[in-house]
Amino acid sequence: MLVTLNYATLATQLGARSLSRGWGYNAIQQVSWRIGGSSQYFMTGQQLLARNLRMVRTKEQANSLFNLGGEALNQADDFTANGASAYIPISVWAGPSEDELGVPLPGDALGQQIQITVTLNPPSAFWSSAITGGPVDVAPPQAFTSATFSIEQLVMLDRSMAMANRVNLETHSYGMPLSFDQQEVTIPILAGGASQPVVLTGFRAGSCRALQCYLTKSTDDAAGLNLNQFYVPKEVTVLYGGVIYAQYLQGSAAIWNLLDGTKPAAADNITVSVAPTPTDGYVDASTLSSYVMLPFGQPTGSDFAQDLLTHGKEITNGKSCAAAAA
Repeated sequence: MLVTLNYATLATQLGARSLSRGWGYNAIQQVSWRIGGSSQYFMTGQQLLARNLRMVRTKEQANSLFNLGGEALNQADDFTANGASAYIPISVWAGPSEDELGVPLPGDALGQQIQITVTLNPPSAFWSSAITGGPVDVAPPQAFTSATFSIEQLVMLDRSMAMANRVNLETHSYGMPLSFDQQEVTIPILAGGASQPVVLTGFRAGSCRALQCYLTKSTDDAAGLNLNQFYVPKEVTVLYGGVIYAQYLQGSAAIWNLLDGTKPAAADNITVSVAPTPTDGYVDASTLSSYVMLPFGQPTGSDFAQDLLTHGKEITNGKSCAAAAA
């Protein structure tokens, strides 16, 4: 599934405002979905970005996916009559890449509909604030020129290919692996850099394979700048029932995640700040947007021939995660 958001032209913008890399994800307020008669699941746009970056195999894929989610626009020359587009894969029950074997959702075997809803944010949620004393401010467009939602599907040649015509579903059932993320939890971090204990509750039923954790700066959020710049905690420890499942000290999270996966837990990003002379607009710098994965189960990869089901931890009450910001 793919959401495409398009501005036909942005030629009126003069560099007083900016759009962060991956701004299409910030334009999404929430994605909700229900498969047949299942529970309803929810995911924010930024959580969807973090999930997509995590689920591809290589850093090159992550970089391309990040950039195609909306190129960073911050210089006056970036805003042209050609406009801008953002392409956002909606990976609700499968990953954003067909690099590995994917199991299609058998819609013909469902007794109820598949419902997917994408809610968009107002422009103020993903356009930055105007620079005080900077270039002439022009209000951003209040709506996209176009927005589309498209789905890739497999088409049966005839009814004989339908699962319901091959198996009596009154006496048999079909089960398929379903990977979903818990609803995002945002936790304020105390100033001072001291270790802060956090208790997470309210997990959906199922095996929790890992936690995906990253920090953001309140100064970025306040100005609407660098909305997708993620930072890794300097130290993080995860405990459940008194057992330590992950303990990454002295900035070691990056190497552990690299050893457990096929790529770094990061993607290339561009951060911006106001130029020393505000009339000059913004200056940008290359950086990494990083996160940390905190596993509850043994990491395994899938090859091109089969998928391996790996159980995580059955979360039945609370779990504490103590982290110190970098």
